Amino acid sequence: MRAVLRPLDLAQHLFEVELTFPAEALAQGAVAAMAAWTPGSYLVRDYARFADRVRVLDGPRERPLVKLDKQRWQLPASKRDLVIRYRVYGNDLTVRTNHVDATHAQIIPAATFLYLEGQLDRPVAVRFEGFPPDWKVASALPLGKGAHVARDFDTLVDSPFELGAFRSRTFRSGGTTFELVLTGSHSGDEDRIAAATQKIVEAAGAIFGGFPFKRYVFLLTFAPKLRGGLEHRDCTSLIADSQAFDRPEGYFALFQLIAHEFFHAWNVKRLHDAVLGPFDYSRENPTRLLWFHEGLTSYMEHLIVLRAGVVPWDHAARELARCWSEQTQRPGRLEQSLEESSWDAWIRLYKPHEFSPNSSISYYDKGELVAWLMDASLREGSGGRAGLAEYFALLWNRHGDTGLTDADLRRAFHDLSGKNPAPFWNKYISGRAELDGALLQRAFGLRLEAQAPWERLAEEERKDPAALRRARAWTGLVLAANGPTVQNVLPGSPAAEAGLSFGMEILAVDGWRTSSAAEVQRSLAQVGPGGRATVLAAERGRVFEVQVSVKESPERSHRLLPDPRARATQRASFLASYGQPWPSPPLKRGGRP
Repeated sequence: MRAVLRPLDLAQHLFEVELTFPAEALAQGAVAAMAAWTPGSYLVRDYARFADRVRVLDGPRERPLVKLDKQRWQLPASKRDLVIRYRVYGNDLTVRTNHVDATHAQIIPAATFLYLEGQLDRPVAVRFEGFPPDWKVASALPLGKGAHVARDFDTLVDSPFELGAFRSRTFRSGGTTFELVLTGSHSGDEDRIAAATQKIVEAAGAIFGGFPFKRYVFLLTFAPKLRGGLEHRDCTSLIADSQAFDRPEGYFALFQLIAHEFFHAWNVKRLHDAVLGPFDYSRENPTRLLWFHEGLTSYMEHLIVLRAGVVPWDHAARELARCWSEQTQRPGRLEQSLEESSWDAWIRLYKPHEFSPNSSISYYDKGELVAWLMDASLREGSGGRAGLAEYFALLWNRHGDTGLTDADLRRAFHDLSGKNPAPFWNKYISGRAELDGALLQRAFGLRLEAQAPWERLAEEERKDPAALRRARAWTGLVLAANGPTVQNVLPGSPAAEAGLSFGMEILAVDGWRTSSAAEVQRSLAQVGPGGRATVLAAERGRVFEVQVSVKESPERSHRLLPDPRARATQRASFLASYGQPWPSPPLKRGGRP
C-alpha cells in the first residue's frame, strides 16, 4: 500500500490522505477500515469521525463506495490498483490524536490511515507532499526513496510522525542511536533536557543489559498546560507544559515522563500480555495486566530517574507519599481490585463519572504503590539481592518479545523472593486489602508518617483554638474548583447522610451566602466537630435546606521519612533499588535527627 499526505488548509487543521491499494488485494473486493483506538490508550475513540469525503478512484473515474458502519467501507473488486482519497480534520493536541496547523503537523497513524481487513501484514510506504518547504519529517520508520516504509500496518500504527521546523539532538549509547525531536517554544534548558534524557536512557538500558533496537526517537512537543505520553516500539510521543521550567519540579516531571514512556519500550511493547499485540483495531482488547504494564512502569519511572541522578530522592519521596495519601483515602480502593481496574479500563478508567472516585481505582496510581510494595517484598525475601529491576530483567531474559501471562509474573516473583506469590496477589492485585507500609519499613528503613490536618498547621495556628477547630472539621463534601458546586460526596459521610449529591449548588451556610468552594468549606469548618450547619442548596432549579453534621476529619496525609534506626541491610537494599545512598533523617528542632 502506498500513502500520500497533503495539506488542504493548515489553518483550518485539514489535510488529505491518498491511499493506493494494489490490485492483488482487491481481486475479490475488500473492506477498508479506520482503527477505533490506538494501542497504549485504552479507549474507543472512533477516529473515523474525523474523516470525510471518502471516495474511490479507478483511474480517472470514481467508483461506487458503500459505507458498512461507522468505520468500514466496502471496496469493489478490481483488476487494477484503486485509489482512496479522504479528508481528515486534526485539531486535538494530545499524544493520541492528530494535530495540524500552520506551525507543525503531528500525525497519529491509527487516526489517519485506513487498512484492509484481513491484510494487516501488507507493507505501507508513506510520503508527504505540499507541506511548507522548510518543514522536516521525524519518524522511527526508515526512509527510503522519499518514503517512510512500515513493514506492516501494526508497525505503521506504532510509528507517529512529526512535521515542522523542529529542533533535534542526537546521541549514541550502547550501539544505539537516539534522536530527541523538540517542537514548540518553552522556558526550559534544552541542553539540560538532552543530557538528562541520555542519563535516563542509560539507566533503563542497564537494567536489561542493552537496548532491543538500533534507533529510537523521542518526539517531544511543548505546549502550555499540557502533559502526556504514549509509548511505541521504537519511539515515544511526549507533550510537556512549556511554562513549567521556572522551577525544578517542572524538569523533574518531564524527566519522570521520559523515563516512564521509555521503559515501555520493554514493558508492554515487548514484554506484554499476548492480547496486546497483534491487535484488533476495531474494538476493545481487554486485559487484566494493565496494573503490571502501567502501574509497575509508574513506579519504575521513579527508580530510573533516581538511578540516573536527574531527580533527587526528596522529590521522589514527596511524590510517593502524596500518591499513598490519595490512594489510601480514595473510597474506591475498597470497591475495585487492580485486575478489575485493568479489565474495565475501556469503560471505567477512561470514562469516569461523578461517582468514580467512590467505586473505582486507577491501575496507574494504585499499581505504582503496589509496585513499591513488590520491590520491598522482593528485597526482603531475597535478602536484598533482588528488587523490581531484577524482576523485570528476569522476565526479559525468560520471555523477551514472546508474550507473558499472570502465571509467568507469579513464578518470577517466587523465584526471586522465595515467597509464595499467592498472599501478595490475593491482597493487592486480585484483592482489595489496605496497603501496608510496614513492608517498606522492613525492607528499606522507610516509614510513612500519617498527619491529621490540624497537625500540619503552623506553630502559631496550633495555638489558636478557632484554627484548630476549623482544621478538625469534616463533612465529606468535595466541591468543584470553579464554584460552590458539589463534585463528590464521600460515602457514609455527614454530607451523604444529609442528602447532598453531585451537581448541587451550595447557596448558603447558616444564612450566609456562599459564592465559592472556599467560602462553603470555611463556613462548614467554622461550626467545628460536633456541630451542625444549615445548608441552603439548589438542584435543577429547586431550592431546599438540609442540616449537615460536622465530624472530626478522618483524612490523613503522609510523609515518607527514613527511620534513624534502619539497619545496614535496609540501607543496602535502598541503595540497590534506587542507586542513591540511604537518605539522612530530617533534623528536628535543636538540630538533632
